[in-house]
Amino acid sequence: MFASVHWRCHLRVGDRHKAERLVGRVEALLGHPMEITGYERYWKLPGLAEVQLVSPLNRSDPADALLATLESAWAIGTGWSVGPGSGDRREFEGIAAITSSGRFTVPGIEWMTFSIGDDSTGTGLGRTSVPGRAS
Repeated sequence: MFASVHWRCHLRVGDRHKAERLVGRVEALLGHPMEITGYERYWKLPGLAEVQLVSPLNRSDPADALLATLESAWAIGTGWSVGPGSGDRREFEGIAAITSSGRFTVPGIEWMTFSIGDDSTGTGLGRTSVPGRAS
């Protein structure tokens, strides 16, 4: 079962309250809730906040789960690179960034990733590391 989508993003916001407002605009765009599960200033660029989000998916078929996630991702922005997750499990990941031709519908998003995985196989998608950065 693909229960949820795990999102990570860098937002150009000054504080958590502004991040919550920006996430609210994304929720309105998608038509479903997104829960903020983590917030901190981005260690490399203090003008950005690093935010972790979770949104419901509730799909059992991998193809259906990926299509639903891609539809949400494309509503948020363009320029996504998508591929299989790491390991032998049924996982998929995507990334978009304004520094590599990505464009976001909601102003303030600079970089975003998503990750989905079959929860019944124990994917451990609750991880908190940023791709390319050790935790």
